[in-house]
Amino acid sequence: MDLEHWLARAWDRHADDPVGVLAELPAAAASATCDADIDRLLRLAHHIVGAHQGGPAELAAGRALLARLAALPAAGPVAMASASAYGHALALTGDAQHPLATLPASEAIRVRALAAANLAERDPARAGPLLDAAVAAAEATGLPDTDPAVRALAVAGNNIAGTLQELPTRDAAATALMLQAARLGLQFWRRAGTWLEEERAHHRLAVCAAAAGDATLAREHAQACAAIVQREGDVALEAFFAHEAIALAEAAAGDTAAHARAVARAQAAFERLAADDQAWCRTTLDKLAPPLP
Repeated sequence: MDLEHWLARAWDRHADDPVGVLAELPAAAASATCDADIDRLLRLAHHIVGAHQGGPAELAAGRALLARLAALPAAGPVAMASASAYGHALALTGDAQHPLATLPASEAIRVRALAAANLAERDPARAGPLLDAAVAAAEATGLPDTDPAVRALAVAGNNIAGTLQELPTRDAAATALMLQAARLGLQFWRRAGTWLEEERAHHRLAVCAAAAGDATLAREHAQACAAIVQREGDVALEAFFAHEAIALAEAAAGDTAAHARAVARAQAAFERLAADDQAWCRTTLDKLAPPLP
């Protein structure tokens, strides 16, 4: 089996067929040849079980699957550390009282962030406090920017915000969590990432704020996104999404003229994209095209 091909297809269809993808995963694991291969399979298994299933039986089966993957000959220290964190995250997803006191501080922070991401869509009332606890622990322990937990918080913030922003509808709790997570992503990508991750975190917060109807917040972060893009050489793909964020912010504000200008600039950036990028960005551009009422 071609593991790269299988993983790409598995991520494409995991939300629609979580049971089927999990059933295929052991056979795919037989093609793993290194620590990194096992680590990617662990990530997929954890995400499916924690975010798309979440029932007690599925969580228990998921923890057992993680242990089997970590015991494979190709598994090394990275996969074993991930298996431990993912296993605790699945346990915490199902049981708010799951103990974390015996874990190193960095791992406990990562576990809370992972569990929050698992629960974001199903139970935002639990996910928000888990994020708060993870941030409080990160700040209390004074983790260096290079610690894996700092990156884990950045990733969790981005992923949660993105998942909730794409929902067709959200209640007040989900909207609050979406904005909390987007702010968290920006806060920790500033520490764990480069200008690119920071710029994209501004974009995420801008589009989430626009989705929440907060035009002031959306404008602030869309403009910050665009300023970084300009500072770093006006890369076409980044410019396209910066102007998308501005257009969405102006739509939230009800400014028809500013919205039209941003759409025109997004169109100009789109024309600079390579054909492959145009293919997947066209849907985004088409969604911006209809004029405001």
